[in-house]
Amino acid sequence: MVTVKKGLGVSLKRKEDIRLLTGNGQFTDDIEKPGMLHLAIVRSPHAHARIVNIDASKAKKLPGVVAVLTGEEALQYSGPLAPTINIFNKVPEVYAIAYKKVRYVGEPVAVIAAEDRYIAEDAVDLIEVEYEVLPAVVTIEDALEPKALLYEEWGDNKQLESRTTIGDIDDAFANSEYVFEETITHNRYTGTPMESRVCIAEYNPGSKKMTVTCSTQAPSQVRTLIAQTLQMPEHNIRVIAPDVGGGYGTKLQANAEIIACIMARMLGKPVKWTEDRVENILTGVHSRDYTCTVKIGFDKDFRITGLQAKLIGNIWVDGTCHAPGTPALSVAGAYFPGPYKVPVYDIEIIGVVSNKAPYGAHRGYGKDIANYPIERMMDIAARKLGISPEELRRRNFIKKDEFPYQQISGPLYDSGDFDKLMDLVMDKIDYQNFKKKQLELRKQGKYIGLGIAAMLEPSGAAVFNGIFNGYQAATVRMTPEGHFQVLTSHQNIGQGVETTIPQVVSQVMDVDIDDIRFVYGDTDITPYGLGPFSSRGATYTVSAVYEAAKMLKEKLLKIAGYLLKEDPENLEMANGTVRVKGTTNPEAAISLKEIGNKVYLWPGSYATVPEGIDCNLEATYTWTSKVVKWEPDEHGRVNLYTTHPTGVFVALVEVDIKTGLVKVDKFVVSHDCGTIINPMIADGQIAGGIAHGIGGVLLEDLAYDSNGLMTNPDFQHYLCPTAMDVSDIETIHMQSPSPFTPLGTKGMGEGGTIPSPAAVANAVEDALSPFGVIVKDLPITPERVLEWIKQGEMQNVKS
Repeated sequence: MVTVKKGLGVSLKRKEDIRLLTGNGQFTDDIEKPGMLHLAIVRSPHAHARIVNIDASKAKKLPGVVAVLTGEEALQYSGPLAPTINIFNKVPEVYAIAYKKVRYVGEPVAVIAAEDRYIAEDAVDLIEVEYEVLPAVVTIEDALEPKALLYEEWGDNKQLESRTTIGDIDDAFANSEYVFEETITHNRYTGTPMESRVCIAEYNPGSKKMTVTCSTQAPSQVRTLIAQTLQMPEHNIRVIAPDVGGGYGTKLQANAEIIACIMARMLGKPVKWTEDRVENILTGVHSRDYTCTVKIGFDKDFRITGLQAKLIGNIWVDGTCHAPGTPALSVAGAYFPGPYKVPVYDIEIIGVVSNKAPYGAHRGYGKDIANYPIERMMDIAARKLGISPEELRRRNFIKKDEFPYQQISGPLYDSGDFDKLMDLVMDKIDYQNFKKKQLELRKQGKYIGLGIAAMLEPSGAAVFNGIFNGYQAATVRMTPEGHFQVLTSHQNIGQGVETTIPQVVSQVMDVDIDDIRFVYGDTDITPYGLGPFSSRGATYTVSAVYEAAKMLKEKLLKIAGYLLKEDPENLEMANGTVRVKGTTNPEAAISLKEIGNKVYLWPGSYATVPEGIDCNLEATYTWTSKVVKWEPDEHGRVNLYTTHPTGVFVALVEVDIKTGLVKVDKFVVSHDCGTIINPMIADGQIAGGIAHGIGGVLLEDLAYDSNGLMTNPDFQHYLCPTAMDVSDIETIHMQSPSPFTPLGTKGMGEGGTIPSPAAVANAVEDALSPFGVIVKDLPITPERVLEWIKQGEMQNVKS
């Protein structure tokens, strides 16, 4: 018996896995072009310096070197990098190859084109650059002092600054029964995708057409950025993204890609740049790195009376042109209240530039920044109030019947049930028995802990003043043989869209997903769109595909009705045919293949398509959200996100007090992303996100010395989690469909990463509560744990 694969809510195996696991995928670095040259980039060894002179004479004499280009020479081919995003922040003038001044270690100062990669790399060592070294701005304190100015024309190092107060915060605190204040910090880390960035650029001087093949999440936006930066007509640029080995937000920009385009245009030959792992860690997009002072008041019933936060983010050299990170701080400002009811709110945001690598997105984009402080604060407050962390959250949760809920900070939450999510996860872990076991093990010198973090994941951003706008187009096309193609700009970066998108079409058309192919990654073929970022696939792309499929279905039913001489209202689609509803009579049915053949081939459209219906068996739909609000109200509040997946994450950890080692034994997750398309893929998204979160809270840390030099730009020293570090993960799904999308779907790609650091930190504190340990700086390394235990023991002795 043949198993038909179709429909929503089915855990179908990923269609793309066979190709990828058998080595038949094609990544950008797999591609070779005739006569192709290879690029190597000369990078600054200094964090902050003026470029005095560049001598490339020795490199140019090396056999096999074809060209050397400096930043000053590149000005004849390129303008400054086009901004990716600009929301109430300063936009600096920066270039793909540094001109006059470098602002971070690893910034390009020259590029070499050679006959092979080895020659190009050898030539790097022959370039002599004279620098005038300037003071390095590394920390937030350095930036605010200021120790030096990155952009002298600004007069300070603040790229973003805002303050919003809703209600009387001083009065709220004055009338609170309890008020707590803590300063919470977060370390800096990055996404480390399996595939680093790669770019092949080809320029045809005759046609003046540029073809760019690259590892990107956003082919359409990259095309736009290239056009604006190189001042080329965009219709002459084609961007192709083949298989992409992970993105996580770290592949949304076009800066080094511009260098390849400049060289291809200058030389008239194809060129390839492949980023090695050191370059990726040293100069790629980084995230987090902030300090947040949170002050929160409660009444006598432990309900929040007011919330105040001051967020200062170290957004590094730039978060608008090199990468789109700066507005993540504003997103955090909108989401500090999270899943809780907050009657009075005060938020101050400062984003400072420093001599570190560019700031961008990594599975969170501000939502992570908002979640960690508030979820840490709920545990800290619960401990001081003498109430369980579970109960304190329950008393402040937004309730099921209050959705859609307008949060005080502006966002409109679509649907959810936090109490039910808490019930599910606490029942699963058997909380009371866990606490008994915890006490018994402490007598044996073993320390286990449980940490809770509630999660709210804004998904499907529609951002004004940037390339991350709020729409998505999709085309659904039927071939003459009755099969389907779905064309969108939504790039496959490992999230399973070659399976889930066909599942949506199969639901509408009632056909097997193997009869549907998802087409992406080529700006000359797919409609312009915005690609995968902000967990927007299930919000925007799925909605566009669904509506386009419905439009095509309506057209097919009308054509079938004309051919069968039946009212289309009496017809239905079933198993690759159109038939009279409820009948099994083959005379009252026609296959999709037969319709395709009749319309496109024999006898043709004039005899088969009714008047008023176009004969092209395809439909295009552009989906936009009806709840996005860009016009600020009197408090400057907007609503950029359409859907809000929710969850409660519980981490169970064991801490070895002799070594300081933290082991995450298990994550238990209750999760709600609305209507689920493929439960197996949803589980994988959560597990992958938790792995990223575990890495950030326990292992990963991009460390800089006082001169702005990164001390661990490789996998020997920058520690990423392996399968041995990732715990067992048990996920319980709850579905509260969104009223704001046609299928009730919500995004979920960032949901695992956002709450897991707070859950682990809270669990470590719970495990070590006999020592009075407070988790401070991240990551939670063995050395830090031992120091905290020592401090706690000394404090207990004093007490």
